[in-house]
Amino acid sequence: MKVVVHWSGGKECCLAYHKVIKQGHQVACLLSFEYMRPYVFHSFQVMELQSKTLGTPLKVVRIKKAYEDILGALTKLKEEEGIEGIVTGDIAGAGCALVHSSYYESMAKQLGLAFMMPNESPSGDTYDVLKEVVGTGLRPVLNCINTNFFGEEWLGRKLDPDSIKELKELTDAKGIDVSSEDGQGYHSTVVDAPLFKESIAIGKFKAKKKKEKAKNWKRNWLYMDIKECHLTPK
Repeated sequence: MKVVVHWSGGKECCLAYHKVIKQGHQVACLLSFEYMRPYVFHSFQVMELQSKTLGTPLKVVRIKKAYEDILGALTKLKEEEGIEGIVTGDIAGAGCALVHSSYYESMAKQLGLAFMMPNESPSGDTYDVLKEVVGTGLRPVLNCINTNFFGEEWLGRKLDPDSIKELKELTDAKGIDVSSEDGQGYHSTVVDAPLFKESIAIGKFKAKKKKEKAKNWKRNWLYMDIKECHLTPK
């Protein structure tokens, strides 16, 4: 099946990409959405390198009206690229997946597309998926952290079999999701993966702050404003 993968450059969408490739699907492109400027949660500069090293085109859509803009992008991809399905990296049944799935299921039904969420946690503990991420060989770094819960030393830290144990202890103590599927703790970007032809090296960056608030919550983000990054041989 020819599919499009909803892409943030983070650990779960990269895991989903690897899974659908293993299942025999063809990824036509990576589809990313820009909800704000600057987009503090993920680096489009890094996403461009991920696209290049995967050999899969990246399409970025500026979002003003979420449902309408996403539906328009998918409609165009179906018409021009012949996509047959939508893939997201959300962990089925967890956190933000409950919101995202309602969006995508509705769009998929309207467009006659398959909807796939290959990341699952049958135990209900998203730590199982985090272990799967590092066990698969993905190497994410925390490029954006909520300083309500994390010390600044976590910014830029790589997730590996050792660090995720420490992350589990911290998030359990703070009462937030270890994979950040609740959107509260952190965001990640993947700098290496089995399907990457080259690794990504992050050079210069500035640590910047951004406050995000709604009626019932406030988040204080510290993020990597990446100035330099490049591909490097493995």
